[in-house]
Amino acid sequence: MKKKLLLLTVAGAFALQMSAQRLVVRMDDLGGSHAINEAIIKCYQEGIGRSTEIMVPTPWFLEGARMANENPGLDVGLHVTLFSEWKEYKWRPLTHCPSLCDEDGYFFPNFDPRREYDPQEVEAEIRAQIELAKKYVKNLTHISIHMGATPLVQEILAKLSAEYGLPEQPGPELNVDMLGFVFRKPGTSRAGEFLELLKKAEKGKTYWTIEHPGFDVPEMEGMFTRAGEDVGEDRQDVTNTFTDPAILQYIRDNGIELISFGDILRENKNK
Repeated sequence: MKKKLLLLTVAGAFALQMSAQRLVVRMDDLGGSHAINEAIIKCYQEGIGRSTEIMVPTPWFLEGARMANENPGLDVGLHVTLFSEWKEYKWRPLTHCPSLCDEDGYFFPNFDPRREYDPQEVEAEIRAQIELAKKYVKNLTHISIHMGATPLVQEILAKLSAEYGLPEQPGPELNVDMLGFVFRKPGTSRAGEFLELLKKAEKGKTYWTIEHPGFDVPEMEGMFTRAGEDVGEDRQDVTNTFTDPAILQYIRDNGIELISFGDILRENKNK
C-alpha cells in the first residue's frame, strides 16, 4: 500500500511538473530615470516582473542600485550600455573611449558598421561598467547588452562574461522560449494582447518576455522623445500591463510560476 501511494505521489509530481508553466519577465533600463526606477520596483512588488537590467552610465544608476538592493528578490543583470539613443537626453562613458563617442563626448546614438571601434577602448569601458555594477548591486547575476552588439563587441562581452562569472542572458543554457512582444497602438492598451499570449503558451515550458516599464510623468516627457511616439504614455502602459489585475488573476488561476534569470542560473548550477 505504501509503495502504491509512493508511486502515485511520484506520478502526480511528474504530471504537475509537465503541466507547470514558468515565466521570466525582464524589465529593462533600471537607472534610466527616477520614473523608470519607481515603475520597475512597482512591477516587481505589485506585478509580474522578477528580473531587471541596470544601466551603469545613466544618471539614476545609483538610485536604481539602491532600490534593487532594498528588494533582494529582484534579480539584476548589468545592461552594458555603449550607446545613447535619445535626442536630448544623453549619457557619457565611464572611461576615455573616443571611438565610441561623438564630438561632444556622448556615446553615439546607435551602431554604424562604417565606424571602427577600438577593441581596447570597448573592453575597458565594459570592464569599468561591470566593476561599478558589482560595487553597488548586491544581486547581480548576469549580463546583457543595450541595443545590440557588433561582432567585436559581442566577442569582448563573451570574454568578460566568462571572466567575471556573469552569464550573458538570455543564453541558450536557460532553455526558455520567447513569449513574444506586444506593440501598443496609440490610444490602446497592450494588456489584452499580452493576456492572449499567455493563454497560447504551452504547458511544461519556460517563457521569457522583455519590456520597459515607466510612468507617464513630465520627467519622461522631457527626457525620452521620439518622433511620432509618446514614450511616457507607452511605458506607463507597460507598467499597467505588468500590474494588470486580470493578468495577475490568470497567472494565479493557472499556476504560472513567476521566476527570474537568476533563479534558472542557480538551478542549472546546482544540477
